[in-house]
Amino acid sequence: MKSTVEEFQQGRDVQMKMNWASWDDINGGKWKNNIQNGNRPVIYDSTNSLNGQFIDPSWVKPVSEYRDRLDDEALSNIEWALELSQSCYRGFEKDLYEIPVGMEVGAPFIARADHFEEAGLSIEEDFPPKDYDHLVEIATQLQDDGPGDYGFQIYGAQGDVTDEALVTWAASEGGYDGMYMNEDWSDVNYDSEAWKTATKQYVDLYQKHGLSSDKAPTASNEGVAQMLIQGKVSMYQGSTKDLGLFRSRASEMLEDGTIVFGPPWEGAAGNRGEFFTQCVALMRKPDGVSQDAWDQREELAIQWINKLLSSEFQKEVPRSLATLPVRRDVWDGLSEDPALGTSNYISSLRTTVDGMEHGWSSHPKMNAIQYNIAGPLFQEAVRGELAPEEACTRAAEQIRNQIEL
Repeated sequence: MKSTVEEFQQGRDVQMKMNWASWDDINGGKWKNNIQNGNRPVIYDSTNSLNGQFIDPSWVKPVSEYRDRLDDEALSNIEWALELSQSCYRGFEKDLYEIPVGMEVGAPFIARADHFEEAGLSIEEDFPPKDYDHLVEIATQLQDDGPGDYGFQIYGAQGDVTDEALVTWAASEGGYDGMYMNEDWSDVNYDSEAWKTATKQYVDLYQKHGLSSDKAPTASNEGVAQMLIQGKVSMYQGSTKDLGLFRSRASEMLEDGTIVFGPPWEGAAGNRGEFFTQCVALMRKPDGVSQDAWDQREELAIQWINKLLSSEFQKEVPRSLATLPVRRDVWDGLSEDPALGTSNYISSLRTTVDGMEHGWSSHPKMNAIQYNIAGPLFQEAVRGELAPEEACTRAAEQIRNQIEL
């Protein structure tokens, strides 16, 4: 991304004032405080589920106010993603507030192909798991007959337990009932049957079947990715973002097919999980700033969005953002990169996105709904201190009591 910024600046003889913020800056209130106090960017990029706090006070321009200024060719190739992304903003007045640049689709299975071979399994025939029972079956064989210590590692870290495999399972089985919130944002869904079933199955992998290490209650998906590299675990269900970690620490294992990706199974709802977006958006002018000055900066911001939607940049999205590009016309050529092709990364994401319907809500209190309230309760369930179904019930009750939905 930084090299793209430099290229953009040099090509237009301009200087972009960048704020390379962290997830904690956005989630912890720093951005909101700055924006509230008039220190407002013309444009931001972020993850859609974090940004309802900016949309709710009307700080963000709806896409309808500037769509006609975006590149027509790019728009024609991302129309599918724009339509899909509307599900993220159902609780707001307008259909769309942010432009997706990359789509984070479901939670892919990630495995060691060499472990499958040593355990007498076929990476082509037995991976990815076709359903939960098949997952237990092959994970047990990997653990019993393969070189790894554990067949399938789950993770219970408060920032990860609710937003990777678990929600993918719930959404694929329950559709909207398996999402964090219902369709009009009037309630949360944690106490639905889809969530209760998925949570029990997830916890059972560790507590009942013994297929995960004792690190499960505190493990993060990044930590589990490292365990896969080291050969301690044979398979897990993680994030598309883990590609970046593998590229930096185990690139040869990607390129030679030792580490492989696979799509989540298709559940009763007819999908393979949910999605969220890596996105950009324009903000409204704050008081005290000249309209002419803001308009000049906004024109440059429009050019930047067009740059991010260009085929040139979109081809780099898997490598720079570790996610699926929103431009369909660049997909076919991506598998020529062995790290994306031999590892089945791109083919897995393409399979996952087919039939996908529901995106993470951009509710203003999504951080509390998704992590702060629910996370500790689900972690207790992984530890065995709370029944999985009870964790779901309590999460729903506490959110209803503490948050104005």
